Amino acid sequence: MIACYARVSTAEQAENGHSIDEQTERMQSYCDALGWSPVKIYTDAGFSGGNTERPALQNLIRDVKNGKVERVVVYKLDRLSRSQLDTLYLIEKVFLVNSCDFVSMSENFDTGSPFGRAMIGILAVFAQLEREQIKERMKMGKVARAKLGKFHGSAQIPIGYDYVDGELVTNEFEKAQVVDIFNWYLEGVSPPMIADRLNAAGRLQKNGRWLPYTVRKILERKTYLGYLFYDGKWYEGTHEAFITPELFEKVQRLKERKCEEHKKHNRRSGMANSFLGGFVYCANCGAKYIRCTSYGDLKSGERVKYLSYRCGQKSKKNKYYDNGIACKNRNWKMSELDALVFGEIKKLALDADALSKREPKQSGDALRVVLDEIEKLTAQIDRLLDLYTVGDMPLDAVQKKINELNSQREKLEQEVERLRASDSEKLSKADALPLVQSFGDVLENGTLDEVRTVIGGLIDRIVIDGENVDIYWRF
Repeated sequence: MIACYARVSTAEQAENGHSIDEQTERMQSYCDALGWSPVKIYTDAGFSGGNTERPALQNLIRDVKNGKVERVVVYKLDRLSRSQLDTLYLIEKVFLVNSCDFVSMSENFDTGSPFGRAMIGILAVFAQLEREQIKERMKMGKVARAKLGKFHGSAQIPIGYDYVDGELVTNEFEKAQVVDIFNWYLEGVSPPMIADRLNAAGRLQKNGRWLPYTVRKILERKTYLGYLFYDGKWYEGTHEAFITPELFEKVQRLKERKCEEHKKHNRRSGMANSFLGGFVYCANCGAKYIRCTSYGDLKSGERVKYLSYRCGQKSKKNKYYDNGIACKNRNWKMSELDALVFGEIKKLALDADALSKREPKQSGDALRVVLDEIEKLTAQIDRLLDLYTVGDMPLDAVQKKINELNSQREKLEQEVERLRASDSEKLSKADALPLVQSFGDVLENGTLDEVRTVIGGLIDRIVIDGENVDIYWRF
């Protein structure tokens, strides 16, 4: 079957005289001259060519897909559509894939001929140009709205707001959830625990249940400060801001600190394997304490696993051990050191006054320990150079040992920089109080990473000196 499609809007008919009857008459004569039959006429009178939502065109598309049409004829290309994008789509994705040729009488466009098929490529170029122009116009319009403080419109309406008549309007139910998220996070509650808490209370948001990812995105958005984000930039909006700049800034600082602690302390592809791993340092040599596992056999024959924290400079696997500088600081059972540190945090939670009265240990104390160790390493390097000078040691042996000592000294120098920077990152005691008070709940119900996050928010480092354990707080 041959399908002849005619379309005209009222304005076009008055202006150009290309009425439905005139189009159908010329197409019928064209088909008769070429011996094409039978012919079925599809007409859309009074419909714009700006889109494809036209009754007769949709009927034509269905017939083509059902294999009833072998060729579609139009009087002019713009009768099919005024959009190059829609025209190309109909020809390539509807007609040709269903073995249906397309003919436009006025442009001599026939996909059944080599020239007509080549014209599809040209049409595609103009379709791409139209696509880019549309995108540019849309972007300019959205940027203009953003500059006026108006939401650009999207299927993703920010949680906490509804989109009404082109404006973001506060959704009071979701607003309360957003405010709680910021406050709970500052108290040390992790995003997964926040999501569980909201879901358990039946406090769902417009997209359904809360997910940890959604909570994290909430905490990052300046939308709640009264700003709008579009195309990589933040613009001052006209909608209600319901998070204060002070609260937002505290949350961002806490997030950054947690991120740094995660990078600094987590080992094994980012997975921590102990509560205090990465926080504990040796007072003798400045090295970090590490988790160690050992096994023993009871008289009953049962094999038992023992977990402990041990100075990293003490291990026989450490490359410095053979140089005679292995550390002699004592090991601590993991359960004992964990309980000691947890107990100190819980004491502060039970007595808020103790928190305000506490005089924190100065990071300068730890700094002096590290500087003393650097001085010792420097002295060892000087002695090695003296031995080489008097001819008691070959150059290769001296160079190897000096390289090892320099490597160790560089690590300690990095630690000096970290300690000096930590003084400028102290928490106020008001900021520390929510973390202290939430620690018991996180320890009981949270994951290993969540417990470590709270510890990292409160404690800068723990220094072991034999039987003595010194905690350096962040406040």
